[in-house]
Amino acid sequence: MSRSVSTSVRRVIPLVVGWERLPRSYSIHGDRSGEILTEPVPAVLLDTDDGWTLIDTGINTALVRDRALYERLHGRNHAIVPILPDAEGEPLENALAGHGLVLGDIARIYLSHLHNDHAGGLRLFGPGVPVWVQRAELEYGLSDHPFPERHGMFRIDFDDPDIDWRLQDGDGELTPGVTAVLTPGHTPGHQSFVVDLPGGEGYVFAFDAGDLTENFDQEIAVGGFVHCEAEDTLAPIRMLKTIAAERGYRLIPGHDPKVWPALLEELAPGVAPLTPGPLR
Repeated sequence: MSRSVSTSVRRVIPLVVGWERLPRSYSIHGDRSGEILTEPVPAVLLDTDDGWTLIDTGINTALVRDRALYERLHGRNHAIVPILPDAEGEPLENALAGHGLVLGDIARIYLSHLHNDHAGGLRLFGPGVPVWVQRAELEYGLSDHPFPERHGMFRIDFDDPDIDWRLQDGDGELTPGVTAVLTPGHTPGHQSFVVDLPGGEGYVFAFDAGDLTENFDQEIAVGGFVHCEAEDTLAPIRMLKTIAAERGYRLIPGHDPKVWPALLEELAPGVAPLTPGPLR
């Protein structure tokens, strides 16, 4: 049942700024189908009373387009292949342009976590843009060397003294209508987001607490997790389901290849989405 809430969020705009080709087992723990998925790399744009807010930033294109950097970083795991849009320039910049915005319009950034497909676009923003992340996530990314680097968290994306970090300790409201929910497992400081809209509607953006609809519908652990057991990722999945059910909100999995295109069509009608370029 919907409820009346006080929120600064006027509109939610989903973005897809890249894709990844990977085995389904990376999203569904224990999957033995051998199926290969092409999953979207999402971001979320929020039109709020105090400026534009961006949740996640996509892939660092320089690490894909430069052959030596690609082999050095992405080459550690050839099972996951990043795919950039079939267009010149920066995918995030192009996606924003589809809504009449430029990078300078972004007032703040919230990061779900520091994996390369979520934090790779930080380099596009100047030092004046504050970036919220869980304290546990940043400490993991900067101090557990070299483990994070070998598991998809590229330090070059976020180890920058000019970033204006705003560290979050657990659950909390980041701005009226946007609440961070600590959902560790995929990474130690992963966070999801509950977004309230006027009129009692809203969304629960799980990000990598659960990649696919199946993770939630069937309560299946995620395939990627660190410093924990697979079953430890089920508690965040169930918690997000409970939040969505209690509030009557839509629960959006992090990389579902059916959910995200449908969400773009619904919430951004008339805006042409980016299309995938060729595999490397």
